[in-house]
Amino acid sequence: DALESAMKHGLWGHALLLASKMDSRTHARVMTRFANSLPINDPLQTVYQLMSGRMPAASTCCGDEKWGDWRPHLAMVLSNLTNNVDLESRTIATMGDTLASKGLLDAAHFCYLMAQVGFGVYTRKTTKLVLIGSNHSLPFLKFATNEAIQRTEAYEYAQSLGTQPGCLPNFQVFKFIYACRLAEMGLAAQAFHYCEVISRTVLKDPHYYSPVLIGQLIQMSSQLRLFDPQIKEKPEQESLIEPSWLVRLRHVDGQIK
Repeated sequence: DALESAMKHGLWGHALLLASKMDSRTHARVMTRFANSLPINDPLQTVYQLMSGRMPAASTCCGDEKWGDWRPHLAMVLSNLTNNVDLESRTIATMGDTLASKGLLDAAHFCYLMAQVGFGVYTRKTTKLVLIGSNHSLPFLKFATNEAIQRTEAYEYAQSLGTQPGCLPNFQVFKFIYACRLAEMGLAAQAFHYCEVISRTVLKDPHYYSPVLIGQLIQMSSQLRLFDPQIKEKPEQESLIEPSWLVRLRHVDGQIK
């Protein structure tokens, strides 16, 4: 019949239109035949598998030369988001795991950001992401490079511009390390400003942070404060008064102790 002929000759537009006028079983059969006619690595397959409630094959096969580019598959998932948020985030995170296993670190991290996996800590090796574009299985100094901290800070800033800004608690310790490096290079005013920004973030939810970090922040801030150009311009009595955020941080530190 016309339907079989259309499918036989690959005229899927005609076949699907005809099937839509028939019973639901026939329509489902034609849809399945059409999906099976596509190459397994076609990004459309990824969408169809996702829509049928299955994790797409692309999640565990991407990053392979024979499979092709991983990006169209991720794009298909992101541009066809449904109400099944759990499946979608697992699909993207698994894609990240697969790419990471093939050594494609930047690609894996991009997937983790899209899946909103969250930033973990360096000491926990099961963590998927600590600093963007840096491998946390490396020794600490090779891992925590200035470039990796700057990349992650750019992401943090982009997040702050969103409608639901959220901080990255595990990242604040790296910003503090960066502040220490600035101070060592003689950039005291910039280092002090970093301490202020970190402190204001810490003060929003102090229970997220290590007492050691809070103590180090206070120590560093009180030393760097004297190098702040704004303080040098003030009369001597005023220059002795600590900024409100540092006073609040000392109060939090006292409560913890």
